[in-house]
Amino acid sequence: MIIGKFYLANGGEYNGVIEVLGTDSCAVFKPQDRGADYLVTAAENACEFGAAWKRTSRDRKQYLSVKLDSPLLPEPVNCALLQQEDGSYALVWNRSRRQAEPKPE
Repeated sequence: MIIGKFYLANGGEYNGVIEVLGTDSCAVFKPQDRGADYLVTAAENACEFGAAWKRTSRDRKQYLSVKLDSPLLPEPVNCALLQQEDGSYALVWNRSRRQAEPKPE
């Protein structure tokens, strides 16, 4: 499920909008020298609510592995920032599938 759309700006930042539960939040992925490769901040007030790391898929495509977290979320959200054919980047979220618990013997 695509939950956001971003564009690469001068300086290596990704700027865009995250659309969740009917609200749009402008966000910026800011490159970092230490720790995570990017910090995800709200564009309005620079409040940090996530981080992203550069990754390479099995088929050698570059993407960002993203973890979003906020006091408003029940738990952290893992997603990926993937380049699209039109040059934009889609923030994609997939619900993790929990493994079935083994039945007691």
